[in-house]
This record gives sequence, structure tokens and C-alpha cells, in this order.
Amino acid sequence: MNVRKIKGFLLRLAALLPGLALLLFCLPPSSAAPDVIFTAVNDTFLRGLSPSSMPTVVGGQAYVPYTTFTAAPNPGLIGKYDGVNNQLVLYNINRILTFDMANAITRDEQGTVYSAGAIRRNGTYYVPARVVCEAFGFRYSFIPGNLLGPIVRINTDGSGLSDDYLVSRGFSVMRTIYDQYQRDYGAPAEEPEPSDSDPQPDPPETPPEQPDPDDGLAGKVVYLAIVGDVNEHTARILDILDANRYPAAFFVTPRAQGENADYLLRAAASGHVVGVNLYGEGSSFDSAEQLLAQAQDVQQVIQAVTRTRARALMVPGGSASLTQEQRDALIQAGYRLWDGSGQTDLWAPANDIYSASLSQLRRAPGNAVICLGNNPAGAQALSSLASFFRAHDIEVRLLSETATPVNQIQEMR
Repeated sequence: MNVRKIKGFLLRLAALLPGLALLLFCLPPSSAAPDVIFTAVNDTFLRGLSPSSMPTVVGGQAYVPYTTFTAAPNPGLIGKYDGVNNQLVLYNINRILTFDMANAITRDEQGTVYSAGAIRRNGTYYVPARVVCEAFGFRYSFIPGNLLGPIVRINTDGSGLSDDYLVSRGFSVMRTIYDQYQRDYGAPAEEPEPSDSDPQPDPPETPPEQPDPDDGLAGKVVYLAIVGDVNEHTARILDILDANRYPAAFFVTPRAQGENADYLLRAAASGHVVGVNLYGEGSSFDSAEQLLAQAQDVQQVIQAVTRTRARALMVPGGSASLTQEQRDALIQAGYRLWDGSGQTDLWAPANDIYSASLSQLRRAPGNAVICLGNNPAGAQALSSLASFFRAHDIEVRLLSETATPVNQIQEMR
């Protein structure tokens, strides 16, 4: 081979080495978890990927969990599964999209039929992302070709970063999400077989304390309801919820606006439900019309701040204080009635709230709704309750429009 050619080849190879090193640094490790597909809503990547939350591709169509579209404030759709008719419905104030899995058809409220239906995967209902975006006027992108995995992007407002800039700006975030998925769901590292010469840990002197199966807590599920005006104490409550990965529902009044709107928006953006709270001065209702008018006042505030329509609702004195006409009016207007599992003085000392909440939890015949105030005592009681829930392996679920409501009157509509 010509000496000049060899020299030129070596020079070109040397120039490529830094780029190759960077590429190898950025590539996923060889012991990778299953292929990762990312989800971005507007300009934000969704974190906490799991096998039941990650998009999948079936028949060339990208599918995402339907809850991707029910996250508040964006996209902010409402989702409901009808187990009797095997139908999944996504809707907002403008459009209804029904995935009729019993008859293998997808249609909107005008009878328009769409090309793909919902599927069930890893215990979760998945919907075709492009179809939902088309039905509700969102913009859809499938972005292939980056080093860590493709991206399903849902854009609800038509603005924001370009797809290319989103990928370049968000690479470090994607890397963090990818690495966490690897740690959580990748192949476990092989543990070496212990030898007789290896030191063995001493057995504990006493076994760890186990919950008493007869203490009324076995199989309990808790819904957390934060009641009252959002305010500066809401931030502390949100910090505690985030630290424990607990969802909650914030039942708010028309005063949840102005300087307090940021607290409400943070609650919605963190995935918590925002509901209508009719507690407070003037909350006595002479008619169903008056009741609906006050609910609509709260609804307008919530929608202005979060761009979502609230459906969960609490009334003064609990749902049992309403007439049948009032209950029917609320339900026909789209609300679902929730009550606490007992009467709680939201302004009592934190220790009293904590004790009352545990009593309600133990007495509740099924799932319990624990109400806490948006105040320092509520935040302190929540911190203590979180420790108790962890110690007793009590599940905290999201109080949502799709969950069967818990109320005094056994109203399931």
C-alpha cells in the first residue's frame, strides 16, 4: 500500500476517535433493559417509566397508556372504563371518544369511526396515540433515531419546542429516565454464591414488628382529600406527597385563584386531582339551581387555572345532607359525589387529626377517604400518617373520576 495513503488513513482515523468515544459514552450499556420508548407531552418528558406506563408499538401503531391523556393539566382528558360493556371512554367538554372493545370499534360522539382500537397490556389499557390526538385536535409526533430510544410526543397547544430541539435539549433528562428504567427493570446482576468462609450477618435479636391482622387495617386502601383554599401551606403538603409518591385530591373553592393559582397549578401538574369543594360561608342551598350555580363558580376557576374540568365534588355536611333532587342535578351535570369517612375538624391540633384519621380508617367498612385541611395542622398530620401507612403497608390510591366514589349514601353514579 502507498505510504502516503496509509498516512492519510491514519490521520482520518485519529480525527474520528473523539467522536467515536463520545458515541460510545452516550450509547446504552450492553446489558440493557428492554427497549425504551419515551413519552413527551408538549415540552416535558414523562418520568417514572415502568412496563405498564411505557409506550409500545403494535402493527406499526404507537400506543400509550390511556392515563397519558388524563394527566392534568395537559392533555387533561377524562377517562372512564365501563367494565359491564367493556368500553373505554376519553372525553372533555368538546369531544367524546369511545373505544368499544367488545365490538372492536372506535368512534366519537358524531359517529365517526377511527382506524385503531384500545388494547390491554401489562394490566393497563393502551390507546393509539395518533388516533386520540387526531380526535381531540392535538399534534402527534413519533421521533425515531436518537441514541436512547424513540419518542412519542403529544402536543396539546401547538406551540413550544421543535421536535429536533426537544431531543437535543432533553438528552440529559432522557438519560436519567433511561438509567432509572435500567436499574428498576433491567436484568438483575448475578450475586456470587456465598462460601463458608464469608462472614455472615448476625440475625436480628427480635423480628421486625408486623401489623396485627386483627387491627382492622388488612387490605385497606386510602384516598387522601385535601380540603379548603389552596395557600402557602399547600406547598408543604405537596412536598410531603411528592416525597412519599402519594396521590391526592384537592377540593378547592372559588378563592383558588389570583396569587394562589400557582399552588393549584402545581397540584394539577403533579398529577393530583382537583375537585370542587362547596364548604365555606354561604354553603347552604335552597334549591338544586343554587347548588349548581356555586359548583359552576368553582368549576370556572379550576378550568381557568388548570384547563381541566373538575368532576369530583364534596358538599357541606356530606352527600347525605342533599335532597334526592339535588343529588340527581349534580350527577346529571357530570359531578361525582365524595365524602370523608368521618367528621374531621380540619382546624384541630395535628395529633387530634392524626388520631381521628386512624380511627376512621379502622372503622371504614371498605376504602377510606381521609380529609385533611390546607393548613399547618393538616401538613403535620399528613407527615405522620405517611409514616403509619408505610409501616402498615397501606395503599394510597388516586381519588379520580374513574374510581368508584366513596360517600355516605352509597351513590355510585
